[in-house]
Amino acid sequence: MARPADDPIAAPGTEVDFAAFDDLVTSIRAWVGSFPEWPPARGVQAAWDGVEPRLDRARRELSRLLVVGVVGGTGTGKSTLVNALAGGEVSPAGDVARPTTVAPVVVAAPDVDVAWLPLEAIGARVVRSNAPAVANVVLVDCPDPDTQSSSPPGAEPRPSDGNRNRDLLEAILPACDVLLLVATAQKYRSWIVAREVAAFAPGRPLLFVQTHAQRDHDIRPDWQRELEAEGFTVPRIFRVDGLDAARRGAAGLAPEPGFAALVRAIDEELAGRAARRVRRTGSLDLAGWFLGESSRLLDPCRDGVAALMAGAAGERARLERRLADAVAVRLRAGRSGWQRLLTGELLDRWQGGAFAIFLHAVAALANLWPRGRGVGGGVIGRLLAGEAPVPVTAGRASWQHLHDLGITEAEVEQSRSVLSGLAARARLQPPLVGRACLDEAAVESTVTALLDRSGLWLASGIDRLVAERRGRLDGRAVRWGFEILFSGLAVLILVREGIDFFYRRLWLGEQGNGSGFLQEAIVWLLLWGLALRWLLLVRLRGGLDHDIERLVAGLGDAHLVDPLLADFTAAGERAAGYLAEQRRLAERCATLAAALDEPAVGLGRLRSRAP
Repeated sequence: MARPADDPIAAPGTEVDFAAFDDLVTSIRAWVGSFPEWPPARGVQAAWDGVEPRLDRARRELSRLLVVGVVGGTGTGKSTLVNALAGGEVSPAGDVARPTTVAPVVVAAPDVDVAWLPLEAIGARVVRSNAPAVANVVLVDCPDPDTQSSSPPGAEPRPSDGNRNRDLLEAILPACDVLLLVATAQKYRSWIVAREVAAFAPGRPLLFVQTHAQRDHDIRPDWQRELEAEGFTVPRIFRVDGLDAARRGAAGLAPEPGFAALVRAIDEELAGRAARRVRRTGSLDLAGWFLGESSRLLDPCRDGVAALMAGAAGERARLERRLADAVAVRLRAGRSGWQRLLTGELLDRWQGGAFAIFLHAVAALANLWPRGRGVGGGVIGRLLAGEAPVPVTAGRASWQHLHDLGITEAEVEQSRSVLSGLAARARLQPPLVGRACLDEAAVESTVTALLDRSGLWLASGIDRLVAERRGRLDGRAVRWGFEILFSGLAVLILVREGIDFFYRRLWLGEQGNGSGFLQEAIVWLLLWGLALRWLLLVRLRGGLDHDIERLVAGLGDAHLVDPLLADFTAAGERAAGYLAEQRRLAERCATLAAALDEPAVGLGRLRSRAP
């Protein structure tokens, strides 16, 4: 059947809001199970295991009548108040000194089905009532929690040990949607009752009632302060006298103002459409309470996680500085390797001219020398010699390959020792993080990963630098300028020899001068070519130190040393993400609660405890 237009549940946006709440619960569920290896996250998971079924049940039972659990210490007039609300003697009531409620009493209207309650498990007795106060709710007179005692270990059982009131109370309270807390001037500071109520109050609205109004002074201001100190929100405390209310009801008289206000609050706050509001806000309160409790569990780890992330960044920067300094020194020292690379790149583009032929000839002679001569060993030397990095030696001998990059085993162990201490503060322990001293298998995989990353980065950087410098001399003007300078001398020699042969010796018949001039000319041509080659190399190498500095400056962005600290960084990032997601979900829940906030004049709630 369609809901009326004025039904707040059917109002525009409500279903969307419920969909947003369902999305929130789904996000919380995914977040809770996202980091099971972390001990604090397991504590959050344990709390969620108790909350999730209630959230699911609240959605499934949206239209069911609310169950109001009446809770209070012995002698507080709790059963008398239940009798007054039920309009008859439904629960045995006694005086202040004698406990009478030893089993739950369920009070419901004649046509209300209460079969879904765990009646047999808790030994509850069902009583039917036509009273207006219970027409739209189910009342449960709960056992007194402050009459069950426990014998010390090894002591003889006492007669009172058969009292299981607190156990029964803890069995019935999970089925209650609302808690009605009853207290008197003598009992309102009972820590036993407060403990039981606080354990089940999250996500359950509360009504607070002071009984024995005719014979006790008004304790509501002081009781409100006590409750608020325990984390409760207390908008109102009702003050009634159950005996007087029962007598007036039996005599057909109008109820006294305090009792009438309580009955009106039950009808307005807990019946009909208000019941849906209670479940809606109760579910949001429960989700908010859980996120608050999660924050209380996680907050002690926040500083530790932040310190670990800062420490990981600091140690990574320290190792990167060592790596950058060593790389810069070795790149500057490998000038012969740079020369080979630069001239090789240039000659690949310069073809066909006389000077290009000269350069190719000189390069062919230079190749007779060993390629690695003068460029040093290690990763950088092999790269400058145009070779690929050699495979990493197995086990702890792998550290030898890092010495060329300025990183030693002691440096790495120092960083990992610092991070191990910070990880312990954040409660990140093995297997989430490794030990400070890596075993042989970890050394081989870690160092191999670092050398692979370093080799790829260096090869890419060197290729880019060589290509940039080649581009400076690869223009036609530069190329043809060197060709003209070299070819000009060759042309002069040929012209000089042509004149001498054709004109002087062939035409004039003069005696030749021999081959002396030609030999001298070839020597000078070679010297001229080498001079031009030297000038070309000077231009190629000009500003090389600056380019090397620019190349090394980008080393941090490559994250080359990350494999050495990867376990600490990954664990810290997961923990930081987990903590950030908790805060984001708490903000979403608070925003949704504010958007769906509806006035509830007399209902209180339990806030999350402060960390």
